[in-house]
Amino acid sequence: MKRFFNFLGNIVTIIVTLFIYSLIQLLYFYPFKLQRKYHLDSKLFIAITILFTIIGILIVYGMYRRQLKNENDWGFNRKPHWDWHRLLLSFIGAILLVMVNIAVQAALGLSTKTTSANQSALDTLARQAGDFYKPMIVLIAPIFEETIFRGMVFNTFFAKETPLNRWVGIVFSGFLFAVLHDSGFTKYIFVYWALGCVLAWIYTQTKDLRYSIIAHMLYNSLGFL
Repeated sequence: MKRFFNFLGNIVTIIVTLFIYSLIQLLYFYPFKLQRKYHLDSKLFIAITILFTIIGILIVYGMYRRQLKNENDWGFNRKPHWDWHRLLLSFIGAILLVMVNIAVQAALGLSTKTTSANQSALDTLARQAGDFYKPMIVLIAPIFEETIFRGMVFNTFFAKETPLNRWVGIVFSGFLFAVLHDSGFTKYIFVYWALGCVLAWIYTQTKDLRYSIIAHMLYNSLGFL
């Protein structure tokens, strides 16, 4: 019975986290619209955005840590948090993300001149978000998405460390990540699915969210380089 209530609580936590993430996205994707609506000057809006972002991240990470406190058979997030081997794996993972992206698109016959519906939507948001867009994509999104789709998904559905849970968890985590980025289920969902699987593999290898977050940040930042 205790395990059932833990599972139910974890589901609620994921839903709450997605809600918080969506609210934070509004601040970064529609800054000028919100400034006009609530009659805020730019400096005040920036201060509010930073404050809400920090509070949101602390709440979400706190909920993730609470899950681990209830059950952590994998040994996720245990100290020491930093070492060069895992940091190197993050950099290798970022390179692997690029290679997987290219390989899957080529295998599906997708043209490099076309973009997914998600990317098209992001391009539209980039034009209206201005300077708020880059920090959202490069810094904020990886923190929330890795905490949800790697950390919380494994805590909820694959709490026991077994070879089966590892690989099924990687595939399932990658699929949920893909659905978020391509809810229209186009061919591009397989690209996002593969990227999500790589990030989940990094998480299970390092057993620390910091490293999949770093790989995710590096990969997203390449789009601006």
